[in-house]
Formats: sequence, C-alpha cells, structure tokens
Amino acid sequence: MRICLMLLLLFSVPSYSELTDNLRWSFDASARVNNNTSAKNTSRIYAFGLDTHKVFTSSQGDIGYAVGQLYFTQLSNQNPYPAMFSSEDDGKFVIREAHLNYASNSNWLPNIRLGHFTIPFGIEESIDTNGRLLDYYHGKNLGTKLDWGLGFNKVLQDVQYSISYTLGGKDKPKSIKDSYAFAGRVGSLSHLDFILGFSVFDAKIDETQRQRIALDWQYYWSSWGFIGEIALGKDKPVQQQWRKETYSLVELNKTSIDQQLKLYGQYIFSDREGESEPTQRLNMGTSYQIDKNLELSLSTRIQLNTPTSGKKLNLVRFQLRYRY
Repeated sequence: MRICLMLLLLFSVPSYSELTDNLRWSFDASARVNNNTSAKNTSRIYAFGLDTHKVFTSSQGDIGYAVGQLYFTQLSNQNPYPAMFSSEDDGKFVIREAHLNYASNSNWLPNIRLGHFTIPFGIEESIDTNGRLLDYYHGKNLGTKLDWGLGFNKVLQDVQYSISYTLGGKDKPKSIKDSYAFAGRVGSLSHLDFILGFSVFDAKIDETQRQRIALDWQYYWSSWGFIGEIALGKDKPVQQQWRKETYSLVELNKTSIDQQLKLYGQYIFSDREGESEPTQRLNMGTSYQIDKNLELSLSTRIQLNTPTSGKKLNLVRFQLRYRY
C-alpha cells in the first residue's frame, strides 16, 4: 500500500496533469438478494462505493493510469460468508481494484502494474465481472479473483499478454503462511470477433497449492456470443496428497441491438479426483439497462447431478445496481 501511495504522488508532480484532469469517477450502489431454496436460506448483500479511473499524461503523451474502487459492503444473513468478513451479518470497507499501470512508450518493453488487481487468467482477463451477477468462477478455480502484487502487460501487433506475481493474501497486501500466486495469459487481441487465449497458474493460497493450465475462447457473430474455458490441473490441500481437477465452462449469450438487454446461459463441469462424480451446473441469467444509470439483473443456478448430501444447489439471485 505504501508503494502504491508513493507512485501516485510521483505521477502527480506539477510537470504532469493536475489530479482532476483525465479523472473519471462513478458512485456505485447495489442491492442483491440470494434465495437458496436447497438450504432454505435467503440472504442480502448491499454495496456502496466509489469507482475512479485516472489517466496520467506528460508532454509526450499518456504515461499510465490508476484505478481505485473502494466499497462499503454489508452482509445480511449471508451463509456461507466470504473469508474477509467475520460473520453472516458483518459489514466492512472492501477494496476491489486498486492499482497503477505504468505505460511504457517502447514497442517491446512491458507496461508495469502494481497494486490490487484481477489475476490474469482465462476469460476474466478480458471480461470484467466485478459487481455483476455474471461470473466466470475465478475464485472457485484459483482460490481468489483479486490479489496484491506486481504485473507486466503489453498489447503487441498480433497478441497481448499479462503476467503477475502476487502475494496470495487476497484482500490483505501481504503473504500469509508462505502464500503466493504466479499467473500469466497470452492471447489474441481482445477487440477481435474471435479471441483465443492460453493461461498458466501456480499458487499457494489458503494453505492449498494449485496448478492450472487453461485454454479460453470468445467468438462473436452479430449479436451472439460463444464463450468457453477449459482448465486442467491439480490441488494439494495442507497435509494431503495432490488431486487432479478438470474444470470447464461454456456460455452462449445474446445482446440486443441497443445493448440494453443481455441473455446468457452457462454449463459448468467440474471433476475433482476423489469425489464420487463430477459436478454439473447450469446458470441462466439476464440483465436489463433500464436507463444510463440503473441496471436490473436476474440469474438462476441449478445443479444437474445429485451430490452426496442429496441436496441439489438451487439458487436464484436478483440485483438492482445504480451507477452515477
């Protein structure tokens, strides 16, 4: 955190733009209701925050940008609850993205990212799902979605890449019990109709070692999108043996011509060594942009196979989000 503040002060010296120049900010508030019928539980999550994006410039052009997202998040009967919270009704300030990205003017030297950012792996590298019901299961697959650390990234003529080394503390800017995470993705340019990417991941988070390689793709035709990710790897929880794991996600989505309405369906398959059978889930969701500030989202998550407990997951979620 101290390093980030020092860099922010360095970028803000008088020879560059004033702090308020090239600064975009949004007030973001959301209310989410989760109804888990299999567990007979209804919970709510409220979030209020500020989302900022600042571009730094010099006489030679842009030299980088900073992203800061600070939210107060309140849980209500949320069970299970995220590890950063103390109880099912806890509330606290949460940092989502908070990083600096220094842009190199060289044709080949990488840009440098420092702070709290999304781990560069798979679909999530090019599709940001922060604050949305739509999810690509970064946390389930890797152990976390965001982490504190250092990264390098670059968009070249035909490909783009991003690699990072982070501390594995997730919301805490430190290594916990020798935690770490190394991740990297290289892929085709993200503005194309067909995008293909390859990712690697090696980490120790929450005393569990994880190794992954993954292939992801996105194909867009007219207002339709076909998205997928296949990850192969293995996990080693503390004092246990390595166990193989396969994970895959396939999504078909449709967006209206005016971009207001989006529909999507996902099939998720997870097979972990030692479990009686693979887990298969179906997600279906929609989002509607009521006006430029207000968005309504609905989603349902259904487990297709019967788990050992005999209780299939059946989750319905609703979210109203306002950004100004």
